[in-house]
Amino acid sequence: MEGTRSFKFVLKSIVFLTVFGFTSGNNLRYYEYMINPLGNLQRKLEAQRAIQPFLSSKPFLEWTSQLSKQSLLKRANQVDLRILNDTAPVTDSNPINTFLQNFFGQLTNTSQNNTSSSGVGDAFQNLLNGVLGSLSAGGDQAKASNGSQNGSPAGSFGNFLQNITKNTNGIGNLITSMLGASGGKGGATSGMNLGNILQLLSGGNVDPSTIGNILMSFLNGAVQGTNASTACQGDFIKVIKGLQNMEAWALKFLDASAKIPTDLLNLNLNWYGSYDECYSDSTFLESFGILHNTQTPVKGQYCNTNLNLPLPPEVKGILMVALQNSGFIKAGICFPKSCSTDDLLQIVNAFLYSIPLGDNKVTAWPITCPVPAEEDTLETDTIVVVIILAIFLVIILEGTLYDVVNTIRSKRNKENEKPTENGEVAENGKPIENGNSFPENSYKLRAENGNVQHIEPEKKHVQKPGIVGRLVLCFSAYTNGKKILGTSQPKGSLTAVNGIRFLSMSWVILGHTLAFVLGSTSNMLQYYNKFVNRAASEAIVNALFSVDTFFVLSGLLTSYLLLKQMKKSKGWINWGLFYFHRYWRLTPVYMIVIGMYVTIYPHLIFGPNKGKPDEVCRESWWKNLLYIDNFFGLCLGWSWYLNNDMQFYILSPLLIIPFFFNQIVGIIVSVCFLLAATITPGVLSYVKNLPAHTIGGGPKDADRAAYFEDYYIVPYCRMGPYICGVITGYILYKTKCKCRMNIFVNLLGWAVATAMACGCLYGLHNTIRPDNPVYLSKEVTALYNGVSRTAWGAAVCWVIFACSTGNGGFINTLLSWKAFVPLSRLTYCAYLVHPLVMYVYYYNWNFPLYMTDLDFVYLFLGNLMVSYGIAFIVSIAFESPFMGLEKIMFGGLGKKKK
Repeated sequence: MEGTRSFKFVLKSIVFLTVFGFTSGNNLRYYEYMINPLGNLQRKLEAQRAIQPFLSSKPFLEWTSQLSKQSLLKRANQVDLRILNDTAPVTDSNPINTFLQNFFGQLTNTSQNNTSSSGVGDAFQNLLNGVLGSLSAGGDQAKASNGSQNGSPAGSFGNFLQNITKNTNGIGNLITSMLGASGGKGGATSGMNLGNILQLLSGGNVDPSTIGNILMSFLNGAVQGTNASTACQGDFIKVIKGLQNMEAWALKFLDASAKIPTDLLNLNLNWYGSYDECYSDSTFLESFGILHNTQTPVKGQYCNTNLNLPLPPEVKGILMVALQNSGFIKAGICFPKSCSTDDLLQIVNAFLYSIPLGDNKVTAWPITCPVPAEEDTLETDTIVVVIILAIFLVIILEGTLYDVVNTIRSKRNKENEKPTENGEVAENGKPIENGNSFPENSYKLRAENGNVQHIEPEKKHVQKPGIVGRLVLCFSAYTNGKKILGTSQPKGSLTAVNGIRFLSMSWVILGHTLAFVLGSTSNMLQYYNKFVNRAASEAIVNALFSVDTFFVLSGLLTSYLLLKQMKKSKGWINWGLFYFHRYWRLTPVYMIVIGMYVTIYPHLIFGPNKGKPDEVCRESWWKNLLYIDNFFGLCLGWSWYLNNDMQFYILSPLLIIPFFFNQIVGIIVSVCFLLAATITPGVLSYVKNLPAHTIGGGPKDADRAAYFEDYYIVPYCRMGPYICGVITGYILYKTKCKCRMNIFVNLLGWAVATAMACGCLYGLHNTIRPDNPVYLSKEVTALYNGVSRTAWGAAVCWVIFACSTGNGGFINTLLSWKAFVPLSRLTYCAYLVHPLVMYVYYYNWNFPLYMTDLDFVYLFLGNLMVSYGIAFIVSIAFESPFMGLEKIMFGGLGKKKK
């Protein structure tokens, strides 16, 4: 019973480790790091509570009892370690000789006594005799057999022990032969020897150095018993020999590999090992002369492996429901460089199969080895993208230089025309003395009716640049930078929109900062549990509503500006340019970012978290070009917003044109669209049993896996805020942004809008908190999913309407701050690049971060600043130039129409 309880404790620990195991960024998908992380944490906490009853159930106790009976540790228990120690000859100076002689002798006698009827003892005796004969010093099998049978310590058996302790290959062959009966070349071993070694270690009656040497010998034999390549086996054996000889380079392999860390009770599961140490040429202890190398070092490589545990079907079922996988633990290990991933799978599994768990085995799969920086090579498509970027850089430099030269020339011309104090004009900066001009002066003075009249000279003609010059000037970083950083705006602009746009983008970055970093922290669940239980955290956990704010702004500005343009042109609109402008505004910089993400981004990350390139983007980038990838699998996962926004823009004339010609018809059409956009997500939520949030809420058995693809990214579930924006844009157009309200009506509007926004943000707190969540019915969840986003959009629309009509007070003053104007212009590029900024930073960590609130604040501010800094560069280099090119291509159409 004591053994069963011990095994139960170990297995319970393994189950918890599996439940809370973390995942790395091998397959970079936005929804795996933004939508799923918080939901996974929530599911892990729920899985912990779900597994607890099972660990005390009758099926689990029967399963552990069966494992205990089948475990080969039971066989090792039959060896009395005290007898081994008591009978050790004092004249033998080599403890390994003594141990092996007594150990094999007792194990053979025990096998003969316990299995006399089955002949297992005889079989084992014959196997041992054969091994001893094949490895005896003299090569005489008969002598070795006789010596071993007689049990003479001083005979051939003793000589054999002395020989194999001096010959590592001999020990390896011995272990391999003993494993061959059950594993052979397949690498699957019976586990007898490892069980014995573990038993000896747990007993503490044998010298640890002796056990260590035996363990190294076991590893040697396990390596030789696989089908790994000769080079890989040879390097593994060299590492084992180096460990036995305390070689510094070999100890580095062991030290750089992951081990069970501290803070395990708080589920610290990011066992990275040491990536840098694995690839380092030397360590500080070597430089200090404490450790030395006498052998040629084996070059190492850092690899990640998933340890899949032999959990019973009941536990796997719980994990599959809670986590959508059967559970695994991830660890980083330093392996010889000569080994391929197939070689490592065989060798690692050969060792794992030997763990004494009866018929149950621990397996390692997959094993991935990130490419180190010194071996990183550029693919052809990466070189092509780099060349394209270099061409852009050259054009930008030429355009900037051309622009600066023209600016300097223009300033000199203005200085040449600068008037003097007497109102006279100087040429070349020289004043006219005593009112008399020099002969070369082109200015003339004449008296007329007692007045002095200045005759202005003909101004020098400033030659405007031609079409090539104008094209080059589109890429001027000087001019584009001035435009972006300028704070002036056209008359009639909705100034509060600038502040809302920047603050919403900051909110997006805030939410992503938390979601993306949790997988790289050592106290992931501890911090998450503490964070989410705060009511104030809902403003960050519910940052998903920030995207609905962008939908509101997009619909409002499209409606407001289009209606003003239709009024000027009496209803005539060039619809080709209407759609082309939007496509040209978004697509070039969008495609450039995707190109850099697919080709350059993988070469910016080196460390334990380096993943494989995104093959989805490489193969289906053209779907992003058409803005349809939210229906067919996302590339650049956060682009789902761009797809929805473009799809809404395509449909916007159906909403806006009726308002221009007939207000009643426009209202009817908009209400129909709004009802459809509200009812559809509610019905889908009920039919598909969706949760109320990405991290949970709603029914207890909600299908969280379907939330993202079936609800979050599809346009028919997200159009409500956009329609609210269109309606508000029409109201502002109709009222010309002038609407006087009674103070009580104004306050009532603000109170209702605030209540709606707070209800959307904080209404789910008790349903998604980790501790004792309150589950909602399918009906209530469907109502929330159908109404919440439209309600949030209506609240934002009130803020814009109140601020634009002079009813915003200090809120309008804040949102209309001029500093928000340039930041607002950078929002689009900031949205495109900010996840990549976080990925590059987080995935280059070689060790996990211990997360605190202070770290969260610093990470957010850093992500915000760097994202906008890179957005400024991207906007100058790509976004602004293409907007300038559009003016050159279609600028004449506007003048002609005028």
